[in-house]
Amino acid sequence: MKYLKNYFLIWWIPIICYLIPYIIYQIGTIIKKDSIVDFSLAIFYINILGNIISSIVQIKIKKWYFIFPQMGVTIFLLFSVSIYFAFSPPDFYGANKTIPKNIKFEIPIERQVMEKDLKPNDFRLASLSQPGIYNFYTNHQPKESGYFYIKAFEITSNDKLSEDRIAKKSKIIVEDLNEKIYSGEFTIYEGSWGDKYGARIELWYKPNNNRDYKVIEKNYIIEGWMR
Repeated sequence: MKYLKNYFLIWWIPIICYLIPYIIYQIGTIIKKDSIVDFSLAIFYINILGNIISSIVQIKIKKWYFIFPQMGVTIFLLFSVSIYFAFSPPDFYGANKTIPKNIKFEIPIERQVMEKDLKPNDFRLASLSQPGIYNFYTNHQPKESGYFYIKAFEITSNDKLSEDRIAKKSKIIVEDLNEKIYSGEFTIYEGSWGDKYGARIELWYKPNNNRDYKVIEKNYIIEGWMR
């Protein structure tokens, strides 16, 4: 109880306590655990509340001038942390995933897929730009107009990956039924560069007047795109 009382009475203690979530955050980034990073943020916001309460206490004990360093540091850190997590949040989704050894995986090729690279009714992935951004190619020839799209799942948990974004971004509209190779692009947002994990990539087709159906699926080693 004495320590809690001192936390609110001694103006600089709540400021120093911002080091606690910072240290926890650094531990989370070192061992690549999203849960620890989230915990550090929770402690950070609790300490913000503590600083506000301490500022009120300083006013009541007639040391109102201490609220300026307290609130100045708090506002600066809140702004900085908000900007950082808005534009470059850490994402360790793929860091601790296990790639099963009993499952066959393919690796996206690093060039444009040609007709000779495809078997009949096939599809393949290519990584032509930044990690996490993938191009896909298929020689499947639909019987009626509609559109292709992609579904992606993490291989061990069956988590749906970037579900809404992939469905929209990977959409390839088919209006004429001429024989050709169709290609599109999508982005995997779960994970960061270098943290590779296994995923099941499914190619689907939605005819305009019928239910959608799965064309083919393949397992790929992928990584997420770093924002």
